[in-house]
Amino acid sequence: MAESLIRSYPVSEKQQSHRAVVVSAGTLPELLSLREEILRSAGYEVFTVTSREEALAVIGNGEQCGVLLLCYSVPDDWRGDLIREFRRLCPDARVVGITNYPVVQPAKETDELVYGVEGPEALINAVRRESPA
Repeated sequence: MAESLIRSYPVSEKQQSHRAVVVSAGTLPELLSLREEILRSAGYEVFTVTSREEALAVIGNGEQCGVLLLCYSVPDDWRGDLIREFRRLCPDARVVGITNYPVVQPAKETDELVYGVEGPEALINAVRRESPA
């Protein structure tokens, strides 16, 4: 079934650079693997993490500064830590949250929110957008 949702997307020159990195954090393996496949098909390098410690280790590397993608399954008690550390090490990078309900306005700690059922195109478009600099 996942294969039917995945198709090839054009990859820009910028996406081929270091901005093509996504750190995808969450606790639901099925959703994480599907998002990873979708983003890889669009030309992104994806680091999928399922624990606070693992996420902080990947972020702490300092080389994964494209997008921090936070699933709604990320517990609140470590969501703030991840965002703070990511923003500290990657000030020009973006934080995209995925919700399990429709949202009109993003939360102040994220740059953008995507309603999870909007589909692969919405996910790719949210990750693809650049920070307003």
